[in-house]
Amino acid sequence: QRGSDELFSTCVTNGPFIMSSSNSAANGNDSKKFKGDSRSAGVPSRVIHIRKLPIDVTEGEVISLGLPFGKVTNLLMLKGKNQAFIEMNTEEAANTMVNYYTSVTPVLRGQPIYIQFSNHKELKTDSSPNQARAQAALQAVNSVQSGNLALAASAAAVDAGMAMAGQSPVLRIIVENLFYPVTLDVLHQIFSKFGTVLKIITFTKNNQFQALLQYAEPVSAQHAKLSLDGQNIYNACCTLRIDFSKLTSLNVKYNNDKSRDYTRPDLPSGDSQPSLDQTMAAAFAWPTW
Repeated sequence: QRGSDELFSTCVTNGPFIMSSSNSAANGNDSKKFKGDSRSAGVPSRVIHIRKLPIDVTEGEVISLGLPFGKVTNLLMLKGKNQAFIEMNTEEAANTMVNYYTSVTPVLRGQPIYIQFSNHKELKTDSSPNQARAQAALQAVNSVQSGNLALAASAAAVDAGMAMAGQSPVLRIIVENLFYPVTLDVLHQIFSKFGTVLKIITFTKNNQFQALLQYAEPVSAQHAKLSLDGQNIYNACCTLRIDFSKLTSLNVKYNNDKSRDYTRPDLPSGDSQPSLDQTMAAAFAWPTW
């Protein structure tokens, strides 16, 4: 018996989708169905074609690509083809998104993906159960975005994996199944894909490797949590568990292999001042949340 996600992927691949052109060749080559969408970014459109998606990508992760640029008004997942189409609320938002991802290669689950304008000016999806999950994810995001992001996400949003209620730019990160060491530089490389990382503090608490990471903007923290929570840094291990911290800013005293303030390269490493007072102060300086 197949799991629900695999079953859903099969249904989506073979579903009767309706773009603004013919919906023939549902089981045929995707280039026939979406003729012209293999070209490079050209004439702007509200509809954006996303290719080379990871096989296990979620609706929430695809939607998250468009969130920093505006409202995502529609979504079509073609999991069997490793492709998706998203529709932005304005052509300007779509244009900003395509321009951004032209200079910065988007990455989902460690895999580079490709983004370009679609030939279609509008994305039309059917009302079959095949698209229910995509539409539920969209509704969850829109309900949160239309209200105050500081409010708790609705139950629907949580179910769709779209809990974006936190306003803090600081994330609390726990790494489970720590079979390989996770360094501060590794965390910086991973999380920098979603925005400017200002500060990182790593430590061990309750026998777990943890970190506090501060972004320049709260939206970057939301984007990173949405994309990375539950992902593995290395194959089948070093699983990221991410929450919003109650802190809104981190106070970093030293730049070394445990903590870093990227806005203050002048900070000391702390290694040359191993006094007991400073050691004790550092040990108890971690804030509670």
